[in-house]
Amino acid sequence: MSRVKPVIREHPCSSFFFLAFLWTYTYDAIIYMAVGPSPGLLLGELPRTWGPLIAAVLVTWLLDGNLREWAGQVTKWRVKPRWYVIAIGLPFLFANGLAESGIHLIAGGSIEVLPSPWWHYVLNFVVVLFFAGALEEFGWRGFAQPRLQERYSAFVAALGIGGIWVIWHLPLFYLFDFAAYDTAALWGTFGVWLIARSVVFAWIYNSTGGSLLFPMLMHALGNLPQVMVPATELDGIGQYSGEILLVLFCIGLVVAYGPSYLAASQPDPLVPGDPAR
Repeated sequence: MSRVKPVIREHPCSSFFFLAFLWTYTYDAIIYMAVGPSPGLLLGELPRTWGPLIAAVLVTWLLDGNLREWAGQVTKWRVKPRWYVIAIGLPFLFANGLAESGIHLIAGGSIEVLPSPWWHYVLNFVVVLFFAGALEEFGWRGFAQPRLQERYSAFVAALGIGGIWVIWHLPLFYLFDFAAYDTAALWGTFGVWLIARSVVFAWIYNSTGGSLLFPMLMHALGNLPQVMVPATELDGIGQYSGEILLVLFCIGLVVAYGPSYLAASQPDPLVPGDPAR
């Protein structure tokens, strides 16, 4: 351990990414060898999502950081009401099909409403928020984003995290046969969508003074089953209308707030849990 700590102190972000991938990729390999390409969503996706959380805890602890302050980012809920509206509304607009369906209607297409029992949405939200994907935010936004912002702008940091986030998902595309992870979309629409999502999450994280509650809410709501989808396909760039709108939204954030912090002011503390503070 005495040899590990100096390396982690010198390279905290690299150590975090290494450990996050180590947990997730090792779990994916074990599940693939033990169960095969069809393990089911809970077994195949649930524990793998804990990689960024576990990595952030380990690196913060090995840095002799303040784990309570770092974890306490999720308790920052006293913000202006508009951030609650944004955190709840944007996922439905961009991730749940509303914006894309609206574009299709304007272009003369038709939409299809996807009815699901109300408990389906509630159960999905609770599982993702407390046990699955939303926990990733403790690592991507709660650990990596503030540390990378010390060296780069928030915008560049978010793009980098987004690209790493895409690579972190690779086994879901190439090892398992989950319908939601189509290899044809990996380096196209999925990659663009996830990187743009990283920028949006960085914006709301920094704009709420480093609150993890809001990117976690957006993550959980963005993973809900779609409310509606286009019933007819559009030709050309029309079929990518959802991704185009999200990218334009990100460009608007950079123009409105600037790339430095993607927020009106610098987050405080700049790096939660940092032992140097």
